[in-house]
Amino acid sequence: MRKCFSVILLLILVITSTFVYSEEVTVKEIAFADVGWDSVKFHNAVAGLIAEQIFGYEWREVPGSTTVLHEGLLKGEIDVHMEEWTDNLATYEKDLNEGKFKDLGVNFDDNDQGFYVPRYVIEGDSERGIKAMAPDLKYVWDLKKYPDVFPDAEIKDMGRVYGAIPGWEVDEIIHNKYLHYNLDENFVYFRPGSDAALSSALTSAYEKGEPIVAYYWEPTWLMGKYDFVLLEDKPFDANTYLEGKTELPSVKVNIGVSNKFYEQSPEMVEFLTKYKTSSALTSEALAHMQETGANYIETAKWFLKQHDELIDQWLNQSDAQKIRAYLDTGEKVKTSNWLRDFPFKIPLNVNDIDTSVRNFSVKYDSFFSKIRLFLGSLVNVIYKVLDFIPWFISLILVFLVGWKISRKIVKGILYASLLFLIGALGLWNFMNETLSIVIASVIISLALGFPLGIIISTSERANRIIRPVLDTMQTMPVFVYLIPALLFFGLGKPPAVIATTIYAIVPIIRLTSHGIRQIDKEVVEASLSFGSTRLQSLIKVQIPQALPTIMAGVNQTLMMAMSMVVTTSMIGATGLGMEVLLSVNRVEIGRGLVSGTAVVIIAVLLDRITQGFVNGREVILDEE
Repeated sequence: MRKCFSVILLLILVITSTFVYSEEVTVKEIAFADVGWDSVKFHNAVAGLIAEQIFGYEWREVPGSTTVLHEGLLKGEIDVHMEEWTDNLATYEKDLNEGKFKDLGVNFDDNDQGFYVPRYVIEGDSERGIKAMAPDLKYVWDLKKYPDVFPDAEIKDMGRVYGAIPGWEVDEIIHNKYLHYNLDENFVYFRPGSDAALSSALTSAYEKGEPIVAYYWEPTWLMGKYDFVLLEDKPFDANTYLEGKTELPSVKVNIGVSNKFYEQSPEMVEFLTKYKTSSALTSEALAHMQETGANYIETAKWFLKQHDELIDQWLNQSDAQKIRAYLDTGEKVKTSNWLRDFPFKIPLNVNDIDTSVRNFSVKYDSFFSKIRLFLGSLVNVIYKVLDFIPWFISLILVFLVGWKISRKIVKGILYASLLFLIGALGLWNFMNETLSIVIASVIISLALGFPLGIIISTSERANRIIRPVLDTMQTMPVFVYLIPALLFFGLGKPPAVIATTIYAIVPIIRLTSHGIRQIDKEVVEASLSFGSTRLQSLIKVQIPQALPTIMAGVNQTLMMAMSMVVTTSMIGATGLGMEVLLSVNRVEIGRGLVSGTAVVIIAVLLDRITQGFVNGREVILDEE
């Protein structure tokens, strides 16, 4: 019977797999680039809808950063990129001239970009009770008069301007503009780390009615939803705009396809070559989507109905009739497949969750501002201490500690040499910035985690309540921790400390609890029988006995904090992580290797030093 059952089950699996596979292999598929912003996802939906209904393709989106997805286009891993922002890609012209991909022409080229401020900063907003903060602010160079209006959250008496995304070509231009107008005298140039972080900073400031000045671009849903003003600059000059001396030109946003796709899909290439829109049309579609809550496919269908003339421009007469007939019938874009599609879906409105969290952050902003100020001060104090220590003193200290914990002079020399290498690579200040964030996070993790670990070890009820929370914290994707940190504490080092603490606190709690729980009960009972109170027994017997395990928790907390270095750079945390992020966004292998090596060196040194203390403690206990 078992053999018959196994054979029948195997046949069912083979038949099902064959059916699914045979269905899939007959369908052509297009991989669209998804760089995260709404406009490209909208254009993907429009092009994907036509590709599916007219040319019989299935399509999907591949998420990633601008430069990474451009690299994927060159390798053929991405078929179509509907928004190649040509000026933001340093290697675009070079790659095109070398024939690494095909440019099918301009999607739109009437977009603005530059420094934006909310209109209420200049004109005020009587409905919201906001008075004008910088009434004479009109040009970029006027910012020099208003550093106090746009204060930096980390450096006192300095203003903050948010620059472009690290790795974008325009970031260098915007930074040159910042230097050209001498804004560096009283403003900090703050790189936000990612476009999601930048848009979050802008929306958060606007909803709170706070002043902010930042680089941004059009078309976007953000510029359609909120009233921002583009600061004026000197008229565009092709010879000097790269130096930041004039306004930025409208960027040519082109459609790129891989060489493989260009050869294998001539009908789609012909359609995409004719595909032309504008910034105004795109903004109109994004505004509709924002106002109605429609998804990208629904917005694409609405857009094609609203602008029927585009169908005739893009398609021949026969295909134009087909897409109009499809739009009139209102059929679903994709038919459901009972073998692959889950039949039930909970009607969860995530927008309501987002709105509730944002409203909560606005309502209690004063409370979160105090925490942000405390964390910023803590990180700055640690950084100043690290920066105050001369480099050669740091090398000597590392040598002595390495020698002491390993009892081998060779290891002391090796540790000092590794630290010397970071300085020789020109990354000493970046290292101090990174260490200030890591140390602050570890201090808070230990201050909170050690008492929690003790509570869990002494109370079964507390253990049952807290353990699932720790399991969730330990298995949650690390990027999720950036979201609440970003919403409640803005960008920079304070939210980086919060996100790192949440991620790194679990080991010290678990190992503190484990270390105390594993102590022989007879030892504890003996201490109590000799007159010790439970608190005295905990302090004088249990914690000393559990110290090796607790130190292992400290070690793991340090390592997990170090693992967040690159991740937190996406919300504006400077240091070695930002260097790694820049190298990734610009696909600079050498820079990434150097900065990544520095991160590894610091992690190794912290690991070996803390492990040495653990091992040294165990040796002392054994000798006793």
